[in-house]
Amino acid sequence: MNDWYYRHAKRKFNTCIAESVKKFSNYSIPQDPPLVVKRMNKRWGSCTPKGRIILNPEVIKTPSKCIEYVVIHELCHLIHPNHSKAFYKLQSEIMPDWEKWKLRLEKALV
Repeated sequence: MNDWYYRHAKRKFNTCIAESVKKFSNYSIPQDPPLVVKRMNKRWGSCTPKGRIILNPEVIKTPSKCIEYVVIHELCHLIHPNHSKAFYKLQSEIMPDWEKWKLRLEKALV
């Protein structure tokens, strides 16, 4: 079952990244950032300094908008590598209702 989730997650995450990158057209980020699907105990996603997006396959068990939130959050880190005011301003610009989906994600994966 875990293998199925992993494969499904990789496909869905790649599609979501491809769609979400379009929302960053005013910013210079890679059009096809490398994706790694990896189980993490305390994170839904991560972004490396070299621009690799790492997503937890458990996120696939949540609604598509939650997945989109995690992807957009990590893509924002390609511009702002921290959780500064500028980071959250960008995240709100790209996905105005992100807080709603973050809360839903937190409830779903407790």
